[in-house]
Amino acid sequence: MATLTTNDGVELHYDVAGTGPPLVLVHGWNQTAALFERQVAGLSDRFQVITFDLRGHGESERPDHGYRIARYAMDLHTVIDKVAGQPAHVLGHSMGCCVLWSYFDLFAGDGIKKAVFVDMMTHPIANPAFTEQEVADYGSILSPDAFFGVFNGLTAGAAAQVMPGLLDGMVTENISTEDKAWLLAENARMPGPLSAREFFTDILADWRDVPPRINRRSLYIAGEGSFIPASATRWAAEQTPGARFESIPAGEGGNHFMFIENPDRFNRIVSEFLTAT
Repeated sequence: MATLTTNDGVELHYDVAGTGPPLVLVHGWNQTAALFERQVAGLSDRFQVITFDLRGHGESERPDHGYRIARYAMDLHTVIDKVAGQPAHVLGHSMGCCVLWSYFDLFAGDGIKKAVFVDMMTHPIANPAFTEQEVADYGSILSPDAFFGVFNGLTAGAAAQVMPGLLDGMVTENISTEDKAWLLAENARMPGPLSAREFFTDILADWRDVPPRINRRSLYIAGEGSFIPASATRWAAEQTPGARFESIPAGEGGNHFMFIENPDRFNRIVSEFLTAT
């Protein structure tokens, strides 16, 4: 267990395991680095696996500012610089993909060797002007009313009522009771009002112009049973020069938390991509 301090004075918790090329894992909305424990166990024999809690999450400090994707991208830059100390592979899950897209937008990929994007859409909010094909491509599945229902519930401190229902749609029916309870417990570590602020900047973003400008070898992984349409992950991959696309079937743990439900397959896909010449 170790900590670093960002350039705006926030203490972030991080862990390092294994030796080899550095691989930084970026967790999603309201989650923690602890959820990557099966990637640490499965990949640290080939990589120096670096996990960290974004501000407000897990063991990291909970300031009253900075719950924006661009700020998280700057924090990721600090982790790469201070912990990896050299260009690193970076994997982002869910909102972690947005952090990665923002990183490419801000830093043009400096400090990144290869990028892995796991199960995220480029334009979450439903625009009534979109065609059915555009909705499928962009993953625009969340209506404004649904968005503000979640946002206002979290702001009002009703996370205990809001989050279980959301998480039910992010896992398969085969997930163990223990794993599901663990996911919810890690999720509950972030105060609802802070989670709401993060949710706001995460969901209202439009990342469609970033993938065509990604200048590093990239892999996109979709869960075929995820609430995020696999078509949206595939579309983002198709916009990214030279990117590879993989998906995990729903019956094989291919939901939003596929790296928890089927870590062996997930780790194999990631490892084969990162080690390929």
